[in-house]
Amino acid sequence: MKKLRCLIVEDEALIAFQLKTNLTRSGYDVCGVATRGEQAVEAARVENPEVILMDIRLLGVMDGIEAAQHIKVFCPAHIIFTTGYSDPRLKERAMALSPVAYLVKPVSVSQITAALESVYRVD
Repeated sequence: MKKLRCLIVEDEALIAFQLKTNLTRSGYDVCGVATRGEQAVEAARVENPEVILMDIRLLGVMDGIEAAQHIKVFCPAHIIFTTGYSDPRLKERAMALSPVAYLVKPVSVSQITAALESVYRVD
C-alpha cells in the first residue's frame, strides 16, 4: 500500500509534533507542518499533499476553513478537519467543503488513522 502524503496544519507545536510522530510511525508520509492558514495554502501549493489534517482555529488572519477553501481551488487533497470547538456554525462551514472527517478534540491517533484509511476507500 502506498504511503499517503499528509500535510499537518496545527497551531499548537506539541500537538503538531505528536501528530507528525504518530503518523510517521503509522506509515504515512508527513510532507509538512503549518501553523497558519496562509502557510497551509503555500505548503499545499509546494507539497501537493493527498490529505490535509486541518485544525480550524489557527494563528494569523485565515482560519482552517478559509485555508481549505483556497487550497481546494488548486489542490485535490482530502481534508480532515479537527477542532476543539463544538460550534454548529463552524461545523456547517466546514462540512460545506465535503471533508473526509470532522473530528472534535481531543482526537485519538486511532480516530485520525481511521479517517486517513477512509481516503483509500474514497480514491
